[in-house]
Amino acid sequence: MVASRRTDNLPAPLTTFVGRLREVGEIGASLERSRLVTLTGVGGAGKSRLALEVAARRTARHRDGVWLVELAGLVEPVLVAHTVAGVLDVPEHGGRVQTDVLTERLRDSDMLICLDNCEHLLDPVAQLVQDLLAGCRGLRVLITSRERLGVTGERLWPVAGLSSPPEGDEEAGTAQRFDAVRLFLDRATAADPGFRLTAENVLAVADICRRLDGLPLAIELAAARVNSLGVERISRRLDNRFGLLTAESRTPLPHHRTLRGVVEWSYRMLSAPERELFDRLAVFSGSFGAESAEAVAGGSDGSEDVAELLPRLIDKSLVTVTPVRGSPRYRLLETLRAYGLERLVDTEGLEPLRARHAAYYLDLAEQAWEGYRGPEQPEWLNRLETEHSNLRAALDWQLATHDIDGAIRLAGALAPFWDLRGHYAEGHVWLERALTADAATATEGRVRALNGLATLAVIEGDLSRATHACTEAVELSRRTGDLRGLAYALQYLGFAAVCADDLDRAVDLLDESLMVARKSADLWLVGWSYQFLTAAQLARNDFERARALAEAAYTTLQETGEPESLAWAALTHAMATWALGGSDNTVTRLAEALRRFWGLKAGWGLSEVFCLAGLIAADHGSWERGAGLLGASESLRDSVGVALVPFVREFMAAVAAEGRVTLGIHAFDAAWERGRQWSLDARALAVTKELGLLPLPPYDGEETVQAIDIDEPPSDGAGLRREGEYWIVTHGHQVFHLKDTLGLGYLNRLLHEPDREVLALDLAGAGPESAPGDAGPVLDSQAKAEYRNRLRELADDLDEAERWSDTGRAERARSEIDALTEQLAGAVGLGGRDRRAASATERARLNVTKALKSAVRRIAREDPVLGRHLDRSVRTGTYCCYAPDPRTRIAWRF
Repeated sequence: MVASRRTDNLPAPLTTFVGRLREVGEIGASLERSRLVTLTGVGGAGKSRLALEVAARRTARHRDGVWLVELAGLVEPVLVAHTVAGVLDVPEHGGRVQTDVLTERLRDSDMLICLDNCEHLLDPVAQLVQDLLAGCRGLRVLITSRERLGVTGERLWPVAGLSSPPEGDEEAGTAQRFDAVRLFLDRATAADPGFRLTAENVLAVADICRRLDGLPLAIELAAARVNSLGVERISRRLDNRFGLLTAESRTPLPHHRTLRGVVEWSYRMLSAPERELFDRLAVFSGSFGAESAEAVAGGSDGSEDVAELLPRLIDKSLVTVTPVRGSPRYRLLETLRAYGLERLVDTEGLEPLRARHAAYYLDLAEQAWEGYRGPEQPEWLNRLETEHSNLRAALDWQLATHDIDGAIRLAGALAPFWDLRGHYAEGHVWLERALTADAATATEGRVRALNGLATLAVIEGDLSRATHACTEAVELSRRTGDLRGLAYALQYLGFAAVCADDLDRAVDLLDESLMVARKSADLWLVGWSYQFLTAAQLARNDFERARALAEAAYTTLQETGEPESLAWAALTHAMATWALGGSDNTVTRLAEALRRFWGLKAGWGLSEVFCLAGLIAADHGSWERGAGLLGASESLRDSVGVALVPFVREFMAAVAAEGRVTLGIHAFDAAWERGRQWSLDARALAVTKELGLLPLPPYDGEETVQAIDIDEPPSDGAGLRREGEYWIVTHGHQVFHLKDTLGLGYLNRLLHEPDREVLALDLAGAGPESAPGDAGPVLDSQAKAEYRNRLRELADDLDEAERWSDTGRAERARSEIDALTEQLAGAVGLGGRDRRAASATERARLNVTKALKSAVRRIAREDPVLGRHLDRSVRTGTYCCYAPDPRTRIAWRF
């Protein structure tokens, strides 16, 4: 035991602790399960501040106190044990090893020791911690380090930057939901009391937080310059972040006083080979794969140096692992990347490395171009999506260094990717820049780029630019004898004529494209000539001819196995048969198009599927669903920037006119507007219901199209009622009889109040008359009253602080509310820990959880739609049992 009257030596915080309240609770819970927790992360990520907050909240839990040992200023490894002993007032004993003395004195103690900034003393700290934990059962250790200790039983807790607003979510009201913005506001108001977040400065503040990777230290240094520079100038000058963020703070740690000091502290601890690889990895923009790193950043020895050194940089928190499907991806935080680029410039190694980087990605794009037209198309698209930032960087470097031939080849190879993934405007800009940089370039690459530009331009509705590009491509192709390039150019020249309603010219051009495609012996081009001819005949209202051409297109393209082409072929075939009155084949082909476009995440194709499904629904008399699907098609088309083909516009206009007569103008337009607001999942669900198909899986991966979380189509509803010992759940034709349990009683209570979270406080205050599933009265009435009164006072304090934009006061109120709720949760056994129930109340809570999860699983097996609703809308919280999620509401009937 340590004889001391003190219970801790933690410094009083000089600033407000902003955000990360959930992490504080979860790290505390980790310390209950494991006696050694290590917070790892890059310098400036806030590890020390987070550890101090965790430690401060645990002072009452440890009989012998919570003790901070700061190691940043310690140089000699042999003094680690002596430094710890000094903090704990354990005297030295001559002739004895200090670790043995510490172990003996702490053997029966109940204590938490926080060892801060251990990365430069890993070996001695690891040995000391291992010895102490082996000999002291009641001891717990919290470590902060940029690298793991590697001790048995160590539980790692990576500390990343604070959450920042994504691009496009930058309104002043919503931006303050992100911890990085809240920290910036708190520190900025300390430097300039009159500073406020407004509609005028929110873009700059969000940009600062994003570009600084949410790193607390960097954000604090930037916020300190608000009074002298203003946020707009800070944002503009972040390319020189190391020169900008140099304001000296009074922290006792020299390497935490400037942003450069933080990075250099880590960099100096690397070996020479590790430094060389770190510098080279800075050439990547965004994330990169192991194969890319070996090809671009590998040294003269090939890939072995990367395979050996990359894990070391990850362990030292200088490279971040990005979770994706398949092989892992890696990235450098932008601040670290900026430092690496500086080093490359200083050593004159940047330009050769960028040339190597551009050559690698040009080769990758050209491989992808060849692989697009076959069954491996989705894999190539996904790979290019993950490498998009690097492809942009390669293009930018080629144009900046006047490698025009390389830029034209790269942009031309990327055109199909930009098309299918909906990057129309961006692809248009890159192709224009490359093609106009040197108009005299007359290569195969130029024909490909011109055809790519024509594709994107006609999709966007820029028919003049599309026609100009196709005309030049036709001339070049004829001159060089490029049959494939000529057939493609004639196809889009003909399609542009269809869109311009010049149908006779369109048919002539497309007939010629079919003839040239056959000469080239390229089935893919033959199939697409049939596709475009189908469109021309649909525009002419020659539906029989359109159906025959659509069948030829589908049959031909089946031999290629390319998903996108088959999706469009199925869609045009479905439209042709629908125009003839519809058949079973219409539904079969439309269902195939939906499935294929859904798997490819192809926004334009999906918008056309929703449109045709809306037309079919109207034909079946489902006017509200039809109007909703037409509205959904319109909003998706608008969001990806696609023009509407004239004959499709005519089909939609005719149905809308009839629908307004049948339903009434107000009802039809209201249904149309509701459809515009449906989420992407809801739109697909409406199509599958109309066609009588099984629901698709949720839209997976990174969305490249707009998706808004709103209610499902209005016909969705579920019932819940009690009959004797059973609960009856109904949804559509499904009926479930579930045995009455605490969980279902609790679900009933939640569904009756769909916009309200039921917190631990509600459970603690529940009386005998409460619904089944409540924990019941646990605390005595005086304790309940004290909790309620204090929470009410804090709520009022928080409300007043937010009205006056007093972020410091508001954060203090939030922190105390969270702490009070945590205390209450512990008192009634709702801490959410994985341990044996310590009370009847906690057993009740666990029974609620188990019963409700079991019921949801059973429902999901038989009714995936309702199961998905329940899984999203009923969630487990740290300090509450279950709460409905208003983003995926469902209409419940009781």
